[in-house]
Amino acid sequence: MMCEQMGTTPIESEIPIDYSDLAYESQIALAIFNLLPDSVAGMSGTWLGKDYSGLRTFMDIHEVQDEMLFLTLLSVLVQETSEHYSRKQKEQQQKSKSKGRK
Repeated sequence: MMCEQMGTTPIESEIPIDYSDLAYESQIALAIFNLLPDSVAGMSGTWLGKDYSGLRTFMDIHEVQDEMLFLTLLSVLVQETSEHYSRKQKEQQQKSKSKGRK
């Protein structure tokens, strides 16, 4: 719709996948991942991962059947998120260094 309004042609590789396009198990893993609170280091704000204390409860509520698949998907989400925050932190450090040189 956005491309239509702008009069451009969408580039297939740039179109984000829709949540509903994911396999059911992936949707559940993503939903539970988003429910788990983040663990962040004090003043630095460094993302440490997720707090898993409520994990079993969420798995029971969502009636997770294949626990091994679920945990694999969850670990992928944690790894990708960790890499995302690491990149953002490095970018922020680079910006701070470049401002200090001026």
